[in-house]
Amino acid sequence: MADTALSTSIDNIAWLATLILHALILVLLSSTLIIRHLRLATDRRRKAMVGVWRPILAESLIEAPASLPSIHPRNRVLFLYLWNHLQESIKGESSEKLCAIIRRTGMDAVVRQYLAKGAMRQQLLAIVTLGHLKDASVWTQLAELAHADNAFLSIEAARALVRIDAPRAIPALVPLIAQRADWSPLKVLAILQDAGGELVARALGEAAQHAPPLIAARLIRFLASIRSHRALPLVRPLLGRDPLHEDVLASCLALFGQCSDPRDLPVVRQYTAHPTWFIRLQAATALGKMGVEEDAAILIGLLNDPHWWVRYRAAEALSMLPTMTDDKLSLLVQTLPPGEERRVLTPFVAKRIEAALAASPSIPAA
Repeated sequence: MADTALSTSIDNIAWLATLILHALILVLLSSTLIIRHLRLATDRRRKAMVGVWRPILAESLIEAPASLPSIHPRNRVLFLYLWNHLQESIKGESSEKLCAIIRRTGMDAVVRQYLAKGAMRQQLLAIVTLGHLKDASVWTQLAELAHADNAFLSIEAARALVRIDAPRAIPALVPLIAQRADWSPLKVLAILQDAGGELVARALGEAAQHAPPLIAARLIRFLASIRSHRALPLVRPLLGRDPLHEDVLASCLALFGQCSDPRDLPVVRQYTAHPTWFIRLQAATALGKMGVEEDAAILIGLLNDPHWWVRYRAAEALSMLPTMTDDKLSLLVQTLPPGEERRVLTPFVAKRIEAALAASPSIPAA
């Protein structure tokens, strides 16, 4: 009898477990279907919103409509993404017309709310939008965010400040540009390009004159990346310092190569014999961009340098010299003695030949 009761209890437990398992399966299936339905509904809503606003924003570049549809709170972020995407591709009067649209819809007030107490995504979106709007009323908040620990927030705040008032922003941002190693160099370059060449050259060049060597070198490298010719008169005096830090020297040579001012050519030649290998490397690279015919002899001598990277950059520089034709380069390889000099230069001859073949018109088949 006890065995029968135990068997009945086990059967009941098994049935209960089966029912619970099936109930869980139904709950999971229902949840999946509900989530899918909500996602499809969200996609339809977004497509409808984009279908309404994309033509309006495009039309507003010429002349804004007399009336504008309202923006539902759940569509605000999507609207701002659309608006900023279009802003990134235009300038001047068209940009101002888009700014007028965002003010007419009242989204400028919404953006300020996002900046003050929005989630991370909303805050980033607000920073970018306010930069395009050139809204100086949030200058203090953006300046504080430019010093934030979060690299994404801080660099976007810095870019917004430059868009609002570049002459005011750049002097304040130079110390951050020099010290924030977590800022993307590509985004820093975009900020500097937005600010304007003369302003950036003066601010970074003057800062480099008074900065410690490693920071000065970083600033000069940014000037080299944007090919800031206006910074040359500010940077040249740095080479007269005693002692001259090697990082500063290397960054100066990189700037001279990018700007290719003939007045700097004698200085560049001088450092092809420097005892430090990366100085010789920078000098060789610069000669490839600004050298003349007689500089080929210097670069040929560097093909036998003790350091491989110097040999490689010297070979690359030889192939890039404006006076170095394909025939001259091929003849040079043939006249070099068998060894490292010939081996390091041969791939660049092959690249020149490959490029010439790619540029020549194809011969039609008979």
